Amino acid sequence: MALLLRWLLLLAATAVAAAVAKAQPLASRTDLAALYSLRASLGLRARDWPLKADPCARWAGVDCAAGRVVGVTVAGLRRTSLATAQAPGLALEGLRNLTALARFNASGFALPGEIPTWFGAGLPAPLAVLDLSSAAVNGTLPPDLGASGNLTVVHLSGNRLTGNIPAPLLSVAGLRVLDLSRNNLTGALPNVSVSVSLGGAGDAANASVFNVSGNSLYGVAADAIGALRRRFQVVDVSSNYLDGAWNGSDTRLLATTNCFYGVPGQRSRADCEEFYRKQGVQLVDPPAPSPVPLPEPSPSPSPEKKKKQRISENVLIGVLVAAGTLMALFFIALLLCLVKRRSRGTTGGRGVELNEEGTRSSRRRDSSVSPVMSLPPAVSPGADDGPKNAPAISGEFTYEQLVLATGGFGDDKFIKHGHSGDIYHGVLENGSHVIVKKVGAKGANKHASELDFYTRYSHERIVPLLAHLSNDDEEFLAYKYMPKGDLTNALHKKPVDTADGLPSLDWITRLKIATGVAEAMCFLHDECSPPLVHRHIQSSSVLLDDKYEVRLGSMSDICIQQSGGSQNVFTRILRSSKSLDKHTSGPPATCSYDVLCFGKVLLELVTGNIGISGSNDAASEEWLSNTLNHINSGDRASIAGIIDALLLVDEDHLEEVWAVAIIAKTCLSAKPSRRPTARYVLRALESPLRVVRQGSSRSSSARQQLRSSSSRSSWQSVFQGNHRVQSLDAAAAATSASASALDRRHSLRSHGSGGEASSSFKRAVPTDAAPEPAAAVLDEDDVVV
Repeated sequence: MALLLRWLLLLAATAVAAAVAKAQPLASRTDLAALYSLRASLGLRARDWPLKADPCARWAGVDCAAGRVVGVTVAGLRRTSLATAQAPGLALEGLRNLTALARFNASGFALPGEIPTWFGAGLPAPLAVLDLSSAAVNGTLPPDLGASGNLTVVHLSGNRLTGNIPAPLLSVAGLRVLDLSRNNLTGALPNVSVSVSLGGAGDAANASVFNVSGNSLYGVAADAIGALRRRFQVVDVSSNYLDGAWNGSDTRLLATTNCFYGVPGQRSRADCEEFYRKQGVQLVDPPAPSPVPLPEPSPSPSPEKKKKQRISENVLIGVLVAAGTLMALFFIALLLCLVKRRSRGTTGGRGVELNEEGTRSSRRRDSSVSPVMSLPPAVSPGADDGPKNAPAISGEFTYEQLVLATGGFGDDKFIKHGHSGDIYHGVLENGSHVIVKKVGAKGANKHASELDFYTRYSHERIVPLLAHLSNDDEEFLAYKYMPKGDLTNALHKKPVDTADGLPSLDWITRLKIATGVAEAMCFLHDECSPPLVHRHIQSSSVLLDDKYEVRLGSMSDICIQQSGGSQNVFTRILRSSKSLDKHTSGPPATCSYDVLCFGKVLLELVTGNIGISGSNDAASEEWLSNTLNHINSGDRASIAGIIDALLLVDEDHLEEVWAVAIIAKTCLSAKPSRRPTARYVLRALESPLRVVRQGSSRSSSARQQLRSSSSRSSWQSVFQGNHRVQSLDAAAAATSASASALDRRHSLRSHGSGGEASSSFKRAVPTDAAPEPAAAVLDEDDVVV
């Protein structure tokens, strides 16, 4: 009890001393001038750093001791609107005059620009903690960084740093944490010959970490890693291109996704050879396996044994011939049945097809995507009329193959915790890649809607499901591997990952991705009957193949759209028979909610601020409010302050960026009834300039309606024009006159970045689209913020 009381008194005395030190006013004029310089160069708001107040008492993030500034934290602070519009850079000259500064934290505070040369020896000598993580810093690290010898913690992760790692930085005796992960560093690991050891393996207070994961380091690294292990307790060199031999038994070394041989969880040999060829360096060949001794020749058989062998061979040949004949007859009969079945299926007339329930339905003529391809009816995983482990979707995978492909579902193959299960990356025996989702017993119900969807539908814009397996209480879903990953990782590229050297996807590719997502929405909303809602459209669910073609994933939340009271009795009975309608908990099950989420994805493509579509916190809402305020449908220059700084866009495409920003703002309307349908969004993305350019043939009223509102009627007036009434009157005549009008197509040619092959999307030209319900004019204040 006495010991506890003494500890509480000591804690209170420490708090009082800190409060007294904080309350003591700033006494150094040099420090005050340096803070004013930082305030001006960073453009901080007056509410955070008030000009006439004492910095030690009123300035957020400023810590003082004995009348001197010892700590500055700008992480979490915001710039003024004027400073944001002037494209801020890395302006930290004021730090040089804070001679007593021990800590500086600018984590997440945008400082785009190269690290200046004075940032090495010019930093304050007492500086011990430097945190510039996720601050958009680029350039190379100064060779004399850490020359003062007092740095203990350095965080520079999540930036765009290039060049080599300076070896003198690792020679700082007191350095405990060095985090350079998720940059573009190249070259070899520095071979540090320092024998300083910062505590034993169990000394948590002196734990030291060296992290360079997610870069492009290469070369033979066994000796350098050994020296780093003697210098730091935890070493992370994963996701690089390091070469050589490594035993992989050290649990405190993370070295996955490299080019080491003899260790599991490494890159393929072809990827490593391609990377080393681009760098002009020879990849070390693994040692050749030891020769296997040849078996001794067996003695020649006797004549009687030879005779028996000949008889056995003749019998085997006869059996094989008979089996081959039977197989040929079987396939011929099967082919005849298929031909006869197809001939019966085509006698119903053009424009009519069978849906998954076996009923006949008229094909949608106003569709903007390809028709639905029906699959066999769903098999319930828990049905009583089948075995417990029967797969819902037949595939060529077995449970043992998936375990072998994912390394026993080990941590080195783990990607992330998905919405309904854990996601793993697998490599099959033939070298092909696959994505596996492992669903436990608690999450079995979450993917029932997804399985039911895949057994009914498939489309070129939906990521293919290759197999579904059950093993005991666990479910496994295997998907096609997407080489470019999701939009979250593909938007901003590494220089080594592309031949064009661009820091991010160009505008044509971004518009191509937006159009692909809109096509996927049109398929779900317009082609599926009843309409389906994705409910999870965000950048992490937009998957990209090697040509940046969109494959929409994360289908675990899909369900049938919820309708209002005007739904007729037949539709309600039809909906009640669908198993997709039994899993509608979670986000709103309406098509307008998908359009709202898609609007956030469009803003991410325009601004480069990845993560907004998957977040609904206060910071994201505030960012949306500020961003939407910059989008003015009457002023193209209004978006200059929100365009992605890494997006290289010329004047020809700047107007398209402006149009897409207006489309995004329209999708984010506060009232669902005023959001455009996916069909109109797709048409706008196919011709974005029509959103901002109205020709002489358009009436002034239609132009004014688009620029002052975002209702469905305004989209209708722009993309249907004054010919809406004429098209409705001619619909009946066109139906009886000729069915060939249904097959008119036009294509949107969209090229990927780096000169990749173009792709063509075919869409039906609408001829009988029904008019959308009228809506009131939307004011600027009605937009979601």
